[in-house]
Amino acid sequence: MSAQMLPSWPRLSFAVAFNVGGTSGATPFYTDLTSRLREQWTATQGGRQYEQDAVQAGTATFTLDNTDGALDSTNAAGPYFGSIAPYRRVRVTATWPPSQNLLPQGLANGSSLADLQVTNGTRAVAAVPLAPSGHTKAIAWGYPAISGGQACGLGATNNGWAGCDSDAVPVLGQPGQAPGQPWTFTVYAAVAVGGQAGLQLNARISWYRQDGTRIAPSDAAVVTVATAPGWTRLAVTATAPPGAVWARPAVISPAPTVTTTATTVYLTGWQFEQAATATAWADPGTTYPLWSGFVERFQQRWKGTAYGTVTLPCVDPLAPLARLTLQPGFQQSLAGLGPNFIYPFNEPSGATQFADATGKRPAWTVVAAPPGAGSATVTAGSSLQGVGFVGATGPVVTISNPNAGSSSNLPGVMLSASAGAAAGPPATGGWTRLIVFRTTATPNGPMALWSSYAPGALMSGGAQVYAGPRSAFAIFIGADGIVNAGANNADGSALVTVSVPGVNVRDGNWHLALAKVSPDGTMITLSVDNLAYFNTTTGDCHPTSCTTDVIGGTMVAGFSQGLYSGDIAYAVEVPVELDVGTALDLGHGFAQGWAGESSANRARRILTAAGFPGGITSLDTQTVMGAANVAGQNAGAALQMVADSEAGQVYADPSGSITLAGRRWRYLQTTPAVTFGEMAAAGEVPYLGDVEIDLDPDHVYNTVQVTNQVAPNATPQPDSYATNAASQAAYFPSSLSRTINVQDPNEARYAAAYLAGQYAAPVPRVSRITVDPVGTPGVWPKLLGLQFGTRARLMRRPNAATPIQLDTYVEQVEWKGDDQGRLAVTVQQSAAAPYSGWMVAAALHTTLAAPAAAGTSVVTLSALNGAAANPAAAVLPAGTVLTIGYGTPAAEQVTVAPGGVAPTNPGYTTVAVTITTPLAGAHVAGEAVCQPPPGSLTLPAGAVYPAALDAGATLTATGGPRAAY
Repeated sequence: MSAQMLPSWPRLSFAVAFNVGGTSGATPFYTDLTSRLREQWTATQGGRQYEQDAVQAGTATFTLDNTDGALDSTNAAGPYFGSIAPYRRVRVTATWPPSQNLLPQGLANGSSLADLQVTNGTRAVAAVPLAPSGHTKAIAWGYPAISGGQACGLGATNNGWAGCDSDAVPVLGQPGQAPGQPWTFTVYAAVAVGGQAGLQLNARISWYRQDGTRIAPSDAAVVTVATAPGWTRLAVTATAPPGAVWARPAVISPAPTVTTTATTVYLTGWQFEQAATATAWADPGTTYPLWSGFVERFQQRWKGTAYGTVTLPCVDPLAPLARLTLQPGFQQSLAGLGPNFIYPFNEPSGATQFADATGKRPAWTVVAAPPGAGSATVTAGSSLQGVGFVGATGPVVTISNPNAGSSSNLPGVMLSASAGAAAGPPATGGWTRLIVFRTTATPNGPMALWSSYAPGALMSGGAQVYAGPRSAFAIFIGADGIVNAGANNADGSALVTVSVPGVNVRDGNWHLALAKVSPDGTMITLSVDNLAYFNTTTGDCHPTSCTTDVIGGTMVAGFSQGLYSGDIAYAVEVPVELDVGTALDLGHGFAQGWAGESSANRARRILTAAGFPGGITSLDTQTVMGAANVAGQNAGAALQMVADSEAGQVYADPSGSITLAGRRWRYLQTTPAVTFGEMAAAGEVPYLGDVEIDLDPDHVYNTVQVTNQVAPNATPQPDSYATNAASQAAYFPSSLSRTINVQDPNEARYAAAYLAGQYAAPVPRVSRITVDPVGTPGVWPKLLGLQFGTRARLMRRPNAATPIQLDTYVEQVEWKGDDQGRLAVTVQQSAAAPYSGWMVAAALHTTLAAPAAAGTSVVTLSALNGAAANPAAAVLPAGTVLTIGYGTPAAEQVTVAPGGVAPTNPGYTTVAVTITTPLAGAHVAGEAVCQPPPGSLTLPAGAVYPAALDAGATLTATGGPRAAY
């Protein structure tokens, strides 16, 4: 397979990152395997058939030559041995127009810093005198006034070029590339006026092995650089050494070069090519991502003993999300903190052992106080009573101690870490302990929620009762209902306590207490329901040598006290001092289930729970979410509910970024990015004859049910329904149901009405078209940028009929190629018609076009909002309430009568409107007529209703209109 067998096709690159996979956040080193592609391959981007379907994960299948056994996971001598495994990252890119220059376009023409790093000094893009390459922009390297040995060149990270990174250029694997071939790097350089005269630089190619380590670089001879407007072309040609997989070109200042004046070096016309001599600079072309995801499996096949292949079925990032079943929201967030343990205490009735949800620690057990249990009990499987905790569904554990808060050694029960298990918080470093509880007890004294003691911690009259370390940690509730915490080191020299006044927790509601110690042990912070206080000490308060870890009291050296009575839900230890933001977020999740957060934040939270390292891209999202209720769902389904709540979409784009698109995203695309049609000279993209245009009722919905999911254990809201009688009569009843999770309880009703209106009638649909651009290579830039959600247009011009024009949105893109470099694309589309309207937050207003006498029931109004495009009846339905004479002493409210709007055509200037009751007073021409302002409306300072809202009532206004519902 040659480097560019078919010049009318883009340059394709197929690459696998053998060094990372799954949820690893490490930098991927993509190994180019393009030359191994065999037969036909298919890469289908994530998408769907119709706009009301859930987006399905993208898939791809590639077959590679494996005759040499390089992709055999059992081949210990293979170059990728030990790194061939499922879920390695994979990507396909296309560069158009292709050229010999293999560098990123922005670096090659000196216009971008995105792919450039310096080992020292500064970097910027600057305007420069015309270079021989034709460029007037260059990288301005602010050369440091220090000794030489500094570098400026290709790189995504500044690591001194000792190791590879994701921007290195493949020198093995691309079509036509093999070990021992010559490579040439060139760049035009100039010293800015006023800089160091006689500055010497040289060009360098650094080579890298498969594992990313650097082989000895290839350097050109040192050259004295001209001063602008003169230019010097630095060049180096070298043969790729054995084992070289990647290369990084750079400009080097050789030691012992020393600059004595501030110097700027201009660098432009960068070029890296597979050639034995330098050629004229060429634009590298734009590189487009076609597909990104993960290799799901390696399937070897052998035809006899002479020819072997490996097939790589691949999935995009949405697919692995379906493999994780989410825990209750609060617990899922706790799990993401890397805790030492999580004890949810959610075992069923009758349990006497309580498991660590992380699996790291042994179960906790029920233990009696040293004098015995007496009538005290521990009951598992209790229902979640009280308010204040929506982050989980329960059940919980109830501890009932009749001697609550007693300072005497009396009978009772507690929960304790198993014998032999680690006891007490970490002895070094920062840490956090949190506990969830509720109580109505009236104790005799302080009740200990959670305590850890060393043998010598028991004190009497200021003296130790027993010998040994005095270490102690405790979170306890005072007799006044105030939560306190304290920590004490082994010799008692650093004792620090803190309390949170203002929150009385003996109210039967759920509370979250969170205590944390700083890494140096000099500060303890306690928060209760996100109200935090801290205290400091001069020593290190870390408790060490603790022998007990108890919830529901204290126990040390055969003595118990401070017994607790109430419910317990979670006890958690995290091996770091949580930052303020994380602690506050936990508190929000505990008390409100993160109700009120944006849809983008909710999606980001789900992805974090799933370990996805790439974050999320948000496109015009705006929905405010309700309390999270994700327990038992897989992460993909939870993410889809966020998209449904947004009335938008969630998908993985061709670069592998998971994207959440909001409800307005499609409305705001008013111009097609590509037009499919036979008029190539006019910029249309010709397509093959597989197009079909359907008008069918498959996606007519006129009976809609929308459920708004509520918090765990909350009373469900009634479902919202909407029907469209005219649609039912014409096309038979057809149902659509949807579940959302939003804060506004009215939004389900709006959603149902919107769906029943938008999908009440069939619209012409074009399902899919195929484009093979072999004869029209100029269309490649339009095709390579296609992805889910792109606005498109289809033209069909029958010989004896009116031309057909259908506006669409791309729902799925499928690329097909082969080992000869051919490339074609199939595009699946849905109709744009359901997205042709939008709602705007503006008041309906106009003026009286003529005087109106008292007692009249007909008023003449000037043109209403949108008069240029709509008849008056379209924006003024019967029952609309209007204020005549708004802002005047004679203002009065009237109601539009049924059929009361006289017929008009778009472009009208006046309209007669009949009202249900006669006017009480007379009004003059020119008085304002408008809808009355909502009681909840708050206008900006200086704004006057109703015209103040008009500026935001256009698609181009800042923030855009409120589209859909």
